[in-house]
Amino acid sequence: MFRVLFVAAAVLAAAAPAHADRKPPIASPVERALRVPVVIVGKVTAVEKEPVDAALYPGATEKVSHRVAVVKVETNLAGADGVTHFRVGFVPPNPMLRRGPENPVLAEGQEWLFFLTRSPGGEFQVMPYLTPPVESKAVGYKAQFEGVKKTLAAVADPVKALKAEKAEDRHAAAVAIALKYRTPPEGVRDFENVAVPAEESRLLLKALAEGEWKPDPRGGRLNAVTAFLQLGVGEADGWKTPAPQPGEDFHALLRAEFGKWVEGPGKDYQVKKLVSKK
Repeated sequence: MFRVLFVAAAVLAAAAPAHADRKPPIASPVERALRVPVVIVGKVTAVEKEPVDAALYPGATEKVSHRVAVVKVETNLAGADGVTHFRVGFVPPNPMLRRGPENPVLAEGQEWLFFLTRSPGGEFQVMPYLTPPVESKAVGYKAQFEGVKKTLAAVADPVKALKAEKAEDRHAAAVAIALKYRTPPEGVRDFENVAVPAEESRLLLKALAEGEWKPDPRGGRLNAVTAFLQLGVGEADGWKTPAPQPGEDFHALLRAEFGKWVEGPGKDYQVKKLVSKK
């Protein structure tokens, strides 16, 4: 597996333009949605007057003052069944705590597409670092919302999504589902690998092989190459990394070899998903 990661990482690095001063890009809304348990459209109805001290991240030994917004759930996309309101904590701008782009300061009347997880101490929901919400007034909001909604619907019913009529829809679903399953849950430190059902695994692998394999030159993870790497397939599973000839498209070759593997040594391979330990 390490050879797979090394070869692909080298190709990805070569494909991306080098800028020493460039900051890591913020993940797309769909990518943000895939790494958190709660995704909602919510309206801020109030901001509590009293701040609350809470840890910024799991394992933190010190607590930081948070403001808390009361958010009414307008649309539940994931993780908010039966919930009408969330308390969402946020840290006002502080030069001493600056680690990069800040999540927004919430104010009454705003409506956002939120990506949330529980604070380390369970005091409230939080917007994880580098996982900002999208304001409903933002340019392109409608398209971003629809993209998140469609992707989360696929994740919620994977077998149905992986049996879609169009190959491009099956492939897009496979990429999203693979990344959802193989991305460590936001805010969770202890997790385990759990095999998904054999039928679903088979459908996912076949659909992943159906589409185009190209990395995102901007560094995004929502593509088949990254999804394949996340699966962790290695020599023990009968996989052998192809060696491209000079001038040969490595990603096209990788896809072709993966398709052969799915029909051969990998026909009984079961995808594992990361699940937080109880």
